[in-house]
Amino acid sequence: MKIFLLRAARNLALLLALMLVSNWIISTYMEVKAGPETFDDALKVPPVEAIVVPGASVHRSGKLSPVLLQRMDAALALTQGRPDMKLVLSGYAVPKGYSETKAMRDYAVSRGFPVRNVVLDEDGRSTFLTLLNCKNKFGLHSLAIVSQDYHLPRALYIARRLGLQGYGFAVESDSDGEWHGREWFSRFKDFVLVRIFRFFHAN
Repeated sequence: MKIFLLRAARNLALLLALMLVSNWIISTYMEVKAGPETFDDALKVPPVEAIVVPGASVHRSGKLSPVLLQRMDAALALTQGRPDMKLVLSGYAVPKGYSETKAMRDYAVSRGFPVRNVVLDEDGRSTFLTLLNCKNKFGLHSLAIVSQDYHLPRALYIARRLGLQGYGFAVESDSDGEWHGREWFSRFKDFVLVRIFRFFHAN
C-alpha cells in the first residue's frame, strides 16, 4: 500500500510539473507573438474596422469597476481621429440584474461618443466568445482590442487563431502581481479551447 501511495504521489508530482512547464511555454509563446501586435500609443494602432472592449465587472449601481473604467477610457481615447469608428462593447447581462454592456454604452455616450456607432454584444461571457461573436455575428475582419496589458497576449492569440487581424491597445495594469494565477490558467484553457474549436470547425 505504501509503495502504491508513493508511486501515486510521484506520478502526481510529475504531472503537475509537466503542466507547469507546459503552461509556462504556452504563456511565453503568447506573449512573444503578441509583442508586434500590441501598442501603448493610440496613434500607432493601425486602421481597423472596429474597437472592441471586453467586459469586466460592473457594480450593482451601474458604476464601472476600475478595470472596466480603464478599458473604456482607453477605448474612447483610441476613437479620437477615427471618424465613424464602431465601438463593440462585449460583456454579460445578468438576468433581471445589471448589464455590463449597457453600463459601458451609457458611459461611452455620456462622454460624447455617438450611440449610433455603439455595437452591443451581450453574449460575451468570455474573451473567446467575444472574439468569436466579432467574427461570426458582426462580420468583422480587423479590430483593435482594448484591455489590460496582461490580458492582451491571450486575446490576440485567440483573434489570430480565429482568422482575425487583431491589434492590442494596452491599458497599464495597476495590480501586476494579482493576475498571474488566473491569467496563466486562462491562457492554458483558451490554448486548448481554440484548438478544439478549430478541429471541429475546420474549413
